[in-house]
Amino acid sequence: MAFKRSIPITLIILASVGILFLPLPGSANVQTLPVLALTVFIIGLMATDSLPEYQVSALYFGLALVFQVAPFDVVLSSFLSSAFWLIAGGVVLGIAAIKTGLGRRIAEVFVHHLGHSFSRLIAGIVFGAVILAFLIPAAIARMIILMPIVLAMADRVGLVPGSKGRTAMALAVGIASFYIPMTILPSNFPNVLLAGLAESVYGLHVTYGEYLLMHFPVAGVLKAFVLIGVLCWLFNDRVTEVETDRAAPDPLSPEAKRLAAIIVITVAVWATDFIHGIAPGWVAVVAAVACLLPGIGVMRTEDFKGRSNGFIALFNVATVISLGAVIGQSGAGDLIAQQLFKATDFRPGEPAYAFGMFSAINMLFGLFATLPGMIAVLTPFAGTVAESAQLPLMTVLMVIANGYCTVFFPYQAPPIVASLRLGGVSMADGTKLTVTLSLITVLVLLPLTFLWWQLLGYFG
Repeated sequence: MAFKRSIPITLIILASVGILFLPLPGSANVQTLPVLALTVFIIGLMATDSLPEYQVSALYFGLALVFQVAPFDVVLSSFLSSAFWLIAGGVVLGIAAIKTGLGRRIAEVFVHHLGHSFSRLIAGIVFGAVILAFLIPAAIARMIILMPIVLAMADRVGLVPGSKGRTAMALAVGIASFYIPMTILPSNFPNVLLAGLAESVYGLHVTYGEYLLMHFPVAGVLKAFVLIGVLCWLFNDRVTEVETDRAAPDPLSPEAKRLAAIIVITVAVWATDFIHGIAPGWVAVVAAVACLLPGIGVMRTEDFKGRSNGFIALFNVATVISLGAVIGQSGAGDLIAQQLFKATDFRPGEPAYAFGMFSAINMLFGLFATLPGMIAVLTPFAGTVAESAQLPLMTVLMVIANGYCTVFFPYQAPPIVASLRLGGVSMADGTKLTVTLSLITVLVLLPLTFLWWQLLGYFG
């Protein structure tokens, strides 16, 4: 086993070192190549699952700080981000849901309706996550709410930790909470960022209805069915038949009732963030503190014993967030984008080429930058592409969504990494799903999207 792991590690090290000897363009930052080398090294270790995740995180922060690839405040910026503390608060809420029995009680309600077959169970989780996306505009917040309930459902139907079925259920929560809602404008940050940049850079207003019409039928509904099929194919399992208990269930404990009240208030504050503007991470921290307060809280210090994995996994999420910030600060993103556009030739009368090539550029760029970073760098190029290919600017801008709706590896999206950690899923299993889903997207769903947009008249 050690020998098998040494092969990918050796190849990753060689690739990373090789990047350091590439010629550096005269206008590039001197830290660009070291940052790209570090990116390939860390991403390679994550994608291949060659080392335990906490070791990868320790390597990243150690190398980044020792070799000063970016200012200290940039490298450590993830620990001050709302996303990091949103996940930290979610870990506490998840443990509280297990400890009080609230998650299991909610799960029993769902299981009686969904637990008769594995495929039906997965479909219920996927479509439940999509429905929740219309109500709560934060992917990680949706995962925090659903994951404890779904894991309790897995226990209820006999899917133990480490089983394929439990893995599929956790992946259904993560991918359906993040991937599919990319087609609903206010449901994920990348969507909102694209709409904001379209207005600030081009004065083009992207409406809720138009965005939904262009993306939801294919990249939303059809991809949801594909996700269900892929999960049932890759991680097929059998559920234990649930016996219906005719007796009235035991009443909720006082702790469970208080936790339910805390969660209802938290969700209400999350859902109304467009009014008050409070970052969801700080809301999650307050909810976590409320769970620990004497008198109204629902947990004690000893409840965390044996549950340290959730907090250790936070450093993996911090690594992904920090890496994106370092790439953006170094200028590596701009350099990659310039090189990609040099290899293209957008011409009038070839809408399929422009659609496919610009989608590919976005997907390739997404391998080296966070999704918000990809959008920020590539949106200014949309006007040039639209002018060269003589396509409507709205069409080209919406092609950018094809890039952030197609995530090949979990590390590209911190919310997906967070869902793997919250659900106890390995990076290898997560990668198996995201790669399969993305290949089907490229080969089937993107051509269908092109035909759908053509039917709607978005190619002139």
